Amino acid sequence: MAIHMDTKQLSLMFRLAETLHFGKAAEIENIAQSGLSAQIAKLENELGFKVFERTNRRVSLSDAGERFIEQAHLMMVSLEGTIAECRAIAEQSRHTFTVGFFGDGAGELTHTIFSRFRQANPDIRLIVTELTMTNQVQSLVSGSVDATFMRLPVDDSRLEYEVMFDEPRVAAVPTAHPLASASHLNIEQLLDKPFAVAGEGAPSDWASYWSLRSDSVDPCHVGAFVKSIPESLAAIAYQGAFDTYPLSAARMFQHPGVRYIPLQDATRSELALVTVKGNRSPAVLALKECVRKSLQEDISCLFGAHRR
Repeated sequence: MAIHMDTKQLSLMFRLAETLHFGKAAEIENIAQSGLSAQIAKLENELGFKVFERTNRRVSLSDAGERFIEQAHLMMVSLEGTIAECRAIAEQSRHTFTVGFFGDGAGELTHTIFSRFRQANPDIRLIVTELTMTNQVQSLVSGSVDATFMRLPVDDSRLEYEVMFDEPRVAAVPTAHPLASASHLNIEQLLDKPFAVAGEGAPSDWASYWSLRSDSVDPCHVGAFVKSIPESLAAIAYQGAFDTYPLSAARMFQHPGVRYIPLQDATRSELALVTVKGNRSPAVLALKECVRKSLQEDISCLFGAHRR
């Protein structure tokens, strides 16, 4: 009997085996829960056995499913290694390398890093593309970009994170609000405020962090759903929303309707260079080297940043 399955179906099955929760697996994979259930059922039907045992309260692997997941995972690791190797070969032949960034990228270091990369790798055509809050992870996983500068927290086992530096966070406050006159703020003062929240598709831990929900068990009061810095700024200035930014972004994105105020008790924002796990292409390694040199020589341009 011929079995027709694709890597996407296997990826969904691996994710469900990892979480043993349809809702969590669907959220991580950015798919509707009904769609995930349908894909799993379709694959199980083709296989001829149940990979998962389902009850009203829990999901677990069947004995056959546990063996299948183990062997299929080994097969996928081998396949992904081969694909990464072939992509590196193809990349060398086409001489292109795409780097994504969101917001302020790597702050004032962005220009230094890219300039250093171009000078050191004249044979590689560097393509830089702007990402949104909602497509950062998917752009990497799909291969639309080869690497990206990404603000953490983002917890995805498909990705590798090389933390570059951390820096303070500030509150982004409407200039018309009474809090805009404060010299500093703390988290407690903002928990009841409406926030500009990352829209659907953004990792839930990432969205919670910037709306201060990682510091509270209460749900966020949504002032607006946004996917970019300009949308966030507009929501703050014209809809009365609040947000938090890394300090470097506050320097780069000035707006007459927004005031940035230090947050005394907020955790520091970490910035990482992120790639798909196992990507060891020459261009990725070259970019990492440029990042290391820039951090060694130019970190002082980022006020309040600590190299990691």
